[in-house]
Amino acid sequence: MLAATTLLALTSAGAMASSAHAELWMQTSCANPDQSAASSEGWTGGATGTPSRGSTNNTNCTPSSPMYAGLGNGSPAPSGASEYLQYTPPAGSKLVGGTVLAGLSADGYGDGAVGTAAMMTPAAQYDATNVFLQCVAALYQCQNGTFNFFGVVTIPADRGGNLYLSAGCLGQTPTKSCSLGGSHNAWSLVSVFSANLLLSTSSQPTGSEFGGSLLEAGAHGTANLAFTASDIAGPGIYKTRVTIDGNTVYDATPNSSAGRCAPVGTDPGSGALMFASQQPCPQTQRVVIPVSTTRLADGEHEVKVTLQTAARNQSTVLVQTITTINRTTVSGQLTSDAPVPSARAPEPVYAMVLDAATEALAKGVRRRYARSALQLSGTLRNSSSGIPAPGVAVTLLARNADQSAPQILARTTSDAAGHWVLNAPKGPSRALTITYGSGTNGAVTITETVTPTLSLRVSALGRGRLKFTGRLSVRPLGSPRPLIVIQARNGTRWQAVGSAVRVKPNGTYTLTYNGGRNVIGGSYAFRALAPATALFSSATSQVKRKVAR
Repeated sequence: MLAATTLLALTSAGAMASSAHAELWMQTSCANPDQSAASSEGWTGGATGTPSRGSTNNTNCTPSSPMYAGLGNGSPAPSGASEYLQYTPPAGSKLVGGTVLAGLSADGYGDGAVGTAAMMTPAAQYDATNVFLQCVAALYQCQNGTFNFFGVVTIPADRGGNLYLSAGCLGQTPTKSCSLGGSHNAWSLVSVFSANLLLSTSSQPTGSEFGGSLLEAGAHGTANLAFTASDIAGPGIYKTRVTIDGNTVYDATPNSSAGRCAPVGTDPGSGALMFASQQPCPQTQRVVIPVSTTRLADGEHEVKVTLQTAARNQSTVLVQTITTINRTTVSGQLTSDAPVPSARAPEPVYAMVLDAATEALAKGVRRRYARSALQLSGTLRNSSSGIPAPGVAVTLLARNADQSAPQILARTTSDAAGHWVLNAPKGPSRALTITYGSGTNGAVTITETVTPTLSLRVSALGRGRLKFTGRLSVRPLGSPRPLIVIQARNGTRWQAVGSAVRVKPNGTYTLTYNGGRNVIGGSYAFRALAPATALFSSATSQVKRKVAR
């Protein structure tokens, strides 16, 4: 009869809503199908009982180096002790299958106890309802008839929960220990060389805040369609498709998320797209799509927007009638008694010379929100004569992901020496454009990438409860408002604590986490993380340490 052993860890809790429309996606770990590197996101390591000397776990991995957990043989391992690896699915997704290329070795025995190496799901309980592969020292109990195993293991379908690989010592009583044998410097050892983790989610994509010149009456030329696409509880927005009268005018991934939103393969068994990250695509993003209307007949047309997540959950989020006008006649513009416009002398052509500090900014600038205000300056000269150009209008425009068209930030005119100065107030990530004259002379664009300021305060409330508070400083916050994730350090890796929390309209946030009695007395390192949005880069707070009580 197997003794029950419970593995405990500080982990993220994510609720999964059931739906008949849940679709699948797959996360790869350590190695992709083409043997390129994948992350070990979602994996953590830990221990139970009192592990023997030399015991360890490590979730870092590459295609040539596995993650592992081993019960060391530097001293007898007491019954009930273990080192383990744990995979926790991302919030909003459920583990429903997949495969793991794993190694299991159970060598230690003696004193009425045996080494065990086991794979378990959905819970870390060493019993028949959770263990689906095990090796037991001295009993030759493993798939290949020995107490060692290496190969591809199929994860049982639709169990949900987490996945565990445990290297432990099992005895009939707590006083027994694994005291003999042990190879690989361990009584027992588990390793993960790669994993393809099949996940299910019912999260459906949504669209909001539709705008842009395409939806305005009389759209013409190249018009913009702007909206916010969201998949708050899922793996993110993978594809956006826009059709006009049933004809596709845009079908692409609007944000590759630095390559994370590009599939690394397709699972041949389930057809699920494979990604090398737990959050492959942005959960919320501002999408601005230029659409040429010049080939459309003047009049009414139907625009339809369809979103697809990385799990291939799909929703049509907009069906709207628009009107276009591109072919007005001359007689429609001028009547017989309308005055004929007089000829105007062409505007002089100006040459722009930026001051050194502004020239450096024109290469692109990254700043924290507190320092995002910029002073820009330069000199205008007449291109043909080279003399200073006084009294010329200079305008500063800005456009961020929340805006369908550039907004005027500041105006000025060049002085007697042709010099001008413009000040941009603090703002989010944006494109700043300097125009001069009538705007036909040319323009200078500066791309500013902004990182918010994120604070964190941790309070111990007693009975294992912790309270996290802070503020995300950036304006505008965007819609929906940004999410904050609290993370705890487990060895060299960070893992989420509780569920993500959305900031309030003033940027503040509060999260209360109940770790239970198992965390009492422990000293933990915490940090707050604000995932990147179209309005700002990801931000991380200072690390705060707290003893739970």
